[in-house]
Amino acid sequence: MLQRLQHLGIDVPGEVSVVSFDDIFGSDFCRPPLSTVTAPVEQAGRTLIDLLLDARDVGRAARIVLPTVLRVRDSTGPAASR
Repeated sequence: MLQRLQHLGIDVPGEVSVVSFDDIFGSDFCRPPLSTVTAPVEQAGRTLIDLLLDARDVGRAARIVLPTVLRVRDSTGPAASR
């Protein structure tokens, strides 16, 4: 995405901010370094398995919130003023 925007002459983050998810390997090596949201994938998997194995929770709506972290790098900037 960053390369395509650069090819089109679109300034990141001057005109467009770009954010990824899951803190993919190499996101800090991109040009500009890519801002990303990190989530606890292993914890999400364990929680899902626990819910599936616990017969008491079947059919009952459960709301589970897992922590996420926004790692701000150079691919994001302030919102444009209108």
